[in-house]
Amino acid sequence: MSEQRFPIDYFVRTVVCLLDTIQYKDTNYTHEHRLRNLEYVYSEAAIHFAQPCVNDALKVEPKKLEAFLRTTTRMVVYSWVKTSPKQMAALTIYYTYTAILNDSEDSHYPEMNTFYNDMICGRQQRHPWWRLVNKHLPNVLKHYGPFCAFNIYRSTLDYFEGRWIEQNNFHGYRGSEDYPGFLRRLNGLGHAVGASLWPSARFDEQELFQEITTAISMMEHWEPWLNDLLSFYKEFDDHHDQTKLINNYRHVEGQSVTEAVEKLAQNLLRVSEQVMYVFKDKDPRILDTLTPFMYGYVTWHLSDERYRMNEVYERVSENDEMGRKFCRYYEDANKVGRIDPAKWARLSVSE
Repeated sequence: MSEQRFPIDYFVRTVVCLLDTIQYKDTNYTHEHRLRNLEYVYSEAAIHFAQPCVNDALKVEPKKLEAFLRTTTRMVVYSWVKTSPKQMAALTIYYTYTAILNDSEDSHYPEMNTFYNDMICGRQQRHPWWRLVNKHLPNVLKHYGPFCAFNIYRSTLDYFEGRWIEQNNFHGYRGSEDYPGFLRRLNGLGHAVGASLWPSARFDEQELFQEITTAISMMEHWEPWLNDLLSFYKEFDDHHDQTKLINNYRHVEGQSVTEAVEKLAQNLLRVSEQVMYVFKDKDPRILDTLTPFMYGYVTWHLSDERYRMNEVYERVSENDEMGRKFCRYYEDANKVGRIDPAKWARLSVSE
């Protein structure tokens, strides 16, 4: 990565401002509880993907699949704090499937020609990803009321469409300012994330319909935008990720890197403030669920090696207050979030 190009000082200030806004402090677990959940969830997910019928359909190299599993296990365990370990395992399998699709460059056209008719007539899908996801989705949706389940399923359809568009490496035409947001809403899984925070065993979606609907509308943006910000460093020179939100802002609006990051940052700060403000006088269970999710999602990004935040940490100047605050946030996240996978990711999908 070119140090001349990446705006590291601006990036650090933006991250610190965000973490100050949400008052980041991850106390979601004790170390023992976090480790126990990681081990259980990873093992259940690894058993699922070790099935010959799954392996044969996906055709993903085992080491790459295990890397996906480690990442999604951390993400779900750290963030979906109000769900049971069994639900976490089902969600981890689901999000691993989305990670696999995100990494795929296979054409969808041959298998998708009959998608609609097959769906309406109840026939098995031709596309191997859809066959596997449709088989697994009931394991996820059974934990939710019909409204939340509907959101998760619809968001899955949106995600597939978004990835289909991204495979064409289309940034949007210059001047089509709605295009970046349109694509990010499709591929961000924000509705699936927002809806999956409210399992029916804990939350009555009819009683809390307005609160849950509002939370989903906020997570639609907060979750993918947070990912866009904290993925920015690793994706900066990655040609595989060139159709991400920041690059699309730059393309359709003719913006500089800093201007595009500023637009993302201001939108993310705005919705973060809304979450804290809107729910402060609503049913306390809502904020008691959203806040741990947000903290865990930050911890995952700051501590997972995939996002290379250790490189930012090493480059940050501690001669200014923002640099020192970033380092403290990074260290706090890694104290709770960086746990050697050898302690919990023991099963192999190839065994």
